[in-house]
Amino acid sequence: MGSRCLDSVADSLCGGPSVVPPFTLVWHHADTARHALAGHILHHLGGLSHFEETVNLLRERGVTVVLQ
Repeated sequence: MGSRCLDSVADSLCGGPSVVPPFTLVWHHADTARHALAGHILHHLGGLSHFEETVNLLRERGVTVVLQ
């Protein structure tokens, strides 16, 4: 896992057959995802976990992320 996965998320937010922000994403069982991705640290992106960086990217692109 790495920045290529984040690039895919970013590309999905650019329109076309994808969704276009603004919208709200309700992430059910976010703690499960956070735990599963805890070992995937993206050192080149400030040492954040893949989960944290994905949430940050979504929010930066105009998505309201609700973690449940």
